[in-house]
Amino acid sequence: MAVRPRWQNGRMRLLAPLWTPATYRGWIWVILGGALLMPYMMLGGLVYNSFQPSDGLTGVTHPLVFLGVLPLVAVSSLLLPDLEVERTAARRLLGADFESPAEDGSWNARWRTGTWFTVHVAVGGVLSGLTLSMIPFVVYLMVAGVIGSDSGNMLPESWPVQWGLLIGPAILLVVVWAIVGTCRGMRRLAPRLLGPSAEDRLVASRAETARLAARNRIARELHDSVGHALSVVVVQSEAASRVVESDPRFAAQAMAAVGDTARSALSELDTVIGALREDREPGRAPQPGLDDLEALAVESGVEAELRVDGGLAAVRGLPSRESYRIVQEALTNVLRHADRPCATITVDIAEDLARITVDSPASRSGRSSRGGRGLIGMRERAAVLGGTVEAGREGDRWIVRATIPLEETTDGTTERPTDDGAAAHSTDR
Repeated sequence: MAVRPRWQNGRMRLLAPLWTPATYRGWIWVILGGALLMPYMMLGGLVYNSFQPSDGLTGVTHPLVFLGVLPLVAVSSLLLPDLEVERTAARRLLGADFESPAEDGSWNARWRTGTWFTVHVAVGGVLSGLTLSMIPFVVYLMVAGVIGSDSGNMLPESWPVQWGLLIGPAILLVVVWAIVGTCRGMRRLAPRLLGPSAEDRLVASRAETARLAARNRIARELHDSVGHALSVVVVQSEAASRVVESDPRFAAQAMAAVGDTARSALSELDTVIGALREDREPGRAPQPGLDDLEALAVESGVEAELRVDGGLAAVRGLPSRESYRIVQEALTNVLRHADRPCATITVDIAEDLARITVDSPASRSGRSSRGGRGLIGMRERAAVLGGTVEAGREGDRWIVRATIPLEETTDGTTERPTDDGAAAHSTDR
């Protein structure tokens, strides 16, 4: 394989920007900055011409006008209606790689994006002017060098016009490298001004820590509850196997307890694992939410009446999914413990809060006072979102009340209920 001389490699690197697509995308970004500067320059030109009327329209391109309008650009940049436009242009045209800040309307994000906008307009104005003046001049030099005549008298008399064939490409290369160098510098600056700040990253880190802590707490509860259920299954099934011939009634009761315990553990395992899993298959159907409550009421086997105040479809994400699971667990308890499987589901959607009530007949047999794990699972789901679940007998009714916040707190974490609030009405079903 032939090895290129070092001078040829240097020449290739010097000319490479001429056929690199990124160069021309960056050039478009530069010209966009010049276009954004034009309204400011025209306004500044009018002010300048009011003091220097003899200059005509030349004030629009005067360096003093350019320097004078930059403070106006900086002030107006703080009032930009859509900060994401500059980020999109930086990603698509400059090839910058960064994440958008979590809070786009904060003062921190606005002044940094405003600084980026001001720099974009400033360098865009300078390099756009360089492009508009130098590119036609390069074409003129090339044409003059070919035809051998300086018809426009733009070259010094001592210069042979044939020099245009050498000087023109050199000027073009200088302009291209000025564009390339500017775009590279702006690409490195973009994450600092357009991306999340150190404060944003700290808030995101705290939110992620809170989320992982909540997931770990749910996992511990799941381990404890399922481990307890399996222990009960083992003990009861062994006891039933030993007395199945001598005491069939006791064996039947033991196996019934095994069935109840296993069903409760399976239900909790299904609901909690659904919240903990992050490795869902791409083709898997989305998890149900509050807007699926009507179908749940029909399919649950409970004679359910659904009353809704507010738009269920407007509640999305984790609050919607966890609220659905809480109602599902409440209806499962109705099937297990209520003398008559019927319930009234009331959902009240406010601006930042969802209030859910499941009202069902209480069991006269006392089965609803048994120490199951359904209410614990519901409380853990609500606690992850900063909400509460309360349940208990009220006369001849069993009432489950859940309060689910629909918005996060300002620091990116969710508020946690107090132990007293979470422990209210602790009788489980």
